[in-house]
Amino acid sequence: MYVRRMVRALTVPALGLLALLCLFSSEPVQAGKVLVMPVDGSHWLSMKVLVEELSQRGHEMVVLVPETSMLIGKSGNYTTKSFRVPYTLAELNANVDHIKKNALERPPRLTDIFSSLGNLMQFTEMQVKACEGLLYDESLMKSLRETGFDVLLTDPFLPCGSIIADSFSLPAVYFLRGLPCRLDETAAQCPSPPSFVPRFFTGYTDKMAFPQRVRNTLMAVFEKFLCHKLFGSFGELASRYLQKDITYKELLGNGAVWLLRYDFTFEYPKPQMPNIVQIGGINCAKRAPLTKVRYL
Repeated sequence: MYVRRMVRALTVPALGLLALLCLFSSEPVQAGKVLVMPVDGSHWLSMKVLVEELSQRGHEMVVLVPETSMLIGKSGNYTTKSFRVPYTLAELNANVDHIKKNALERPPRLTDIFSSLGNLMQFTEMQVKACEGLLYDESLMKSLRETGFDVLLTDPFLPCGSIIADSFSLPAVYFLRGLPCRLDETAAQCPSPPSFVPRFFTGYTDKMAFPQRVRNTLMAVFEKFLCHKLFGSFGELASRYLQKDITYKELLGNGAVWLLRYDFTFEYPKPQMPNIVQIGGINCAKRAPLTKVRYL
């Protein structure tokens, strides 16, 4: 017992000394160059808050913007680099409207799976073609590579950012709310047992009866089919451009940090990895105190 106490007494000061040495030996923090590959629409509205904040703190932010865009535009707070896309603004808006009506404006139902999947696949295929045009724009990619970025910030809902990060050998920081069929959880190797973690379209919570757990497990099996349909083209593009046999899930698994736009205040608790950070509420610019509710 005495020896254990002596070890503890020596360990704590040793750790404190190590931290102190690191403090005095560390170099001053310098601003870095950040390449940003966003996703258009509401995804960008949340990421824009982070991009502008990093810019105000002295970091050099370069945002890749498609020539046809709904919400991403120029700003005095960051630099933009545009690239061509093979669709018009009318085509983009029509596709997004279909997704909103079938997947966002009403609670998800099992009967909506195939219609929502079809609309989402049309959107992703459109974006994959745009991503392919960006990747094979040799002059733009050469310019970006020669800039010497320190990190890449991207929304992994689309594959461009992850592919560029791997090609440029940059650490990838992911900024997202979540991916269909829980690809983010499997890529980050988060434990996601179907007996505990509810699947999308089921409407369940983390507290399920036995019949619900059975249906949730069946849905987890079906999610593998959904992932193959949704992200098959992502993996094909990544393998072709990077010239190596790799799936999109494997590519996502190389992410350095995952910034998740939610927290367990409004979400059911579930296992997460150490490089996952919850940043729920980052896009709530106007904050107000909670109302006082009296419970009888």
